[in-house]
Amino acid sequence: MEQTLADVFEEARIVVAAADRKVAEEEERRREGERAGLLQQLGVRIEESFDFTSREKLELEPRLDVQRGVAVVEFVVRSLRAIFLLSPNEGNTWTLRVLADGHEMEVLSEFQGGTKDEAGSQRLAAARIVTMIGNWIQNARRPPQAVPVTVSVAAAAIPTEIPTIRAASSRLQLREEPKHERTYGTMGKFLGA
Repeated sequence: MEQTLADVFEEARIVVAAADRKVAEEEERRREGERAGLLQQLGVRIEESFDFTSREKLELEPRLDVQRGVAVVEFVVRSLRAIFLLSPNEGNTWTLRVLADGHEMEVLSEFQGGTKDEAGSQRLAAARIVTMIGNWIQNARRPPQAVPVTVSVAAAAIPTEIPTIRAASSRLQLREEPKHERTYGTMGKFLGA
């Protein structure tokens, strides 16, 4: 390729790259502006609906974020690798979801937020959130419960001891079956014999 033609192509590439960079920067500024607006609106709604104590704020580390175009409040529980998402709905209703490591997102509850007009309703709404998060954490830390085994009447009639046979002859030997190793599958369920 001739040098003159190569120079023309390079100049065109520089112009296109500069224009693309300006468009990308403008788009980034627009997205940041939208994000800031959503977070500001959410902050106002949170202040109007909930009254968290400083201790609750310290323990749950609430932070505002935008996910899929919706502003949410995240409460992070690092010890369980779980994030609780509080998102606004129509009116003054809210949805609390949990996203735990290795699990699908789960809706914990939908409820009404508090209002400044009703004394104590903001504190009550915040206490509801903290209670739901606390209940989920306690259930997550609880060891799995054993499933109760029911015995049918027919099974109860079967003797539990096997009578032993004593051989009159010393030539009779009983063959021992090899013992199977117990194995455990997902969720600790017993799979072996």
